[in-house]
Order: sequence, then C-alpha cells, then structure tokens
Amino acid sequence: MIRRLARLLREVARGLPDPDEDPDLGPFCTYLRQRYGRHPLALSPKEWEEGLLDLIAEAITEGWDRYGAPSAARDPEGEGFIASFEGPGEPFTVRAESKREAYREARRAWVRRLLG
Repeated sequence: MIRRLARLLREVARGLPDPDEDPDLGPFCTYLRQRYGRHPLALSPKEWEEGLLDLIAEAITEGWDRYGAPSAARDPEGEGFIASFEGPGEPFTVRAESKREAYREARRAWVRRLLG
C-alpha cells in the first residue's frame, strides 16, 4: 500500500510546476532531495517508495523513543483489559475483552497520532 502511495505522489509531483513549492507535497520533496541529493523528479519510483517507507519508519521510531509504546494490562475495575499511552497529545485509554484487542486498538490510535 505504501509503495502505491509513493508512486501516486510521484505522479502528482510530475504534474506540478514546482513540487517543492506545493504546501502539501513540498516537505516530502524536500526530504527526498536531502536524502538522495537530487531533485525529486529525477528520482526513480523505487527511490520515492523507499523514501516514503523510511520517512514513516522514522516517525514511528522517533515517537517510540519520545513517548514509549502503548501498554496493556488486566482492567483492575472489571473484566477485560485496558491499554493506554501518554502521548503524543492527550493520554489515551481503551478497554476491550482481550489483552490483544486492547493493545491493538491502543497501537492503532498511537500510530495514527504519530503520523497525523
């Protein structure tokens, strides 16, 4: 999915007069230029894919280092499990019947906040 998105971004950039100046695509083009040392439109589709994958992985890694990953435990107030994280943003808590389900929901929300 990420690879297809990178190819789509590349096609959009090719249709713009100056993708570096685009308010939405410009920051990613700047990242690609810094990473590869060439204009983004001179890069191959593979380089766009790898650049996007690395940018996403970098955001998740930095978030993990800064905030720590969500955690899950048995809910002390009742049946089931509770999972939570402290940031980014406001603290987040979710309850579910299984530990796996609670942890999965917390991770999903955490990653969305990191990438949002």
